[in-house]
Amino acid sequence: MKEFNSSFLKNLSKQDHLLVDKIVDWTSIANEKYTKKFSFFLDCRQSKIAKQVLDSLKFDNYKFFGGYDDAQRLVLGVFPPYCEAVINDFPVKGITFTYRKCDILTHRDVLGSLMSLKVSRDCIGDIIISEGKTIVFVVDKILPLILENVHKIGKIGVKTEIGFDLSDVALEQKFSDICGTVASLRADSVVALAINKSREKASSIIKINGVVIDYEEVFSPSYEMCEGICFSIRGYGKFLLSSVDGLSRKNRLHITIKKYD
Repeated sequence: MKEFNSSFLKNLSKQDHLLVDKIVDWTSIANEKYTKKFSFFLDCRQSKIAKQVLDSLKFDNYKFFGGYDDAQRLVLGVFPPYCEAVINDFPVKGITFTYRKCDILTHRDVLGSLMSLKVSRDCIGDIIISEGKTIVFVVDKILPLILENVHKIGKIGVKTEIGFDLSDVALEQKFSDICGTVASLRADSVVALAINKSREKASSIIKINGVVIDYEEVFSPSYEMCEGICFSIRGYGKFLLSSVDGLSRKNRLHITIKKYD
């Protein structure tokens, strides 16, 4: 593997370093052995890191694809010289679960059912919930496992088919609003409101697990956030600091946080 100086990449976790090493290795394999390489599904932060690495290496024959246009979770494909990066080569498949329109499934229900099969999170891409059906994008190697084992999600019976149709699916992101006041826009204050915990508990979560703020992992409770910032907390979900709405009588900040449904 070629030497690569990753010092320009900040706040990398152990897993991030492994991803960087793989990407550097894949570019060498593509150039020297004319072999295509594909990652598992990357979240937005990992995709950003991957692009920074590839741009630093001046390697441009790559593509991200998550199964459909505007996907959030993406697979990286690294292609050899003179080989066109085409989406049909990607090991990504859509699978559709259909059920009665009166039944309600959530993102958590679907993800939980799939991961109960001992499937790792990086094998699962976007999950699109609609009325009477849910579309999930997965790496193709886990398709047989899903087809054989998923007949119910929670208590709801489902029919499972390979393929998908987005023509009747609303792809607009749905949110739930969380409104309240905070002493400041420090990460621990904002996170505490977002997850309905004390500031001390939020501070502990940030120090131990980190919070991903605009695709960068932060472990400092005093990190100063601002309006428009997107952040996610492992185990609690993804959020947007939508607005800062002025001061209360006690000089606390009124803020609105949107939680991604």
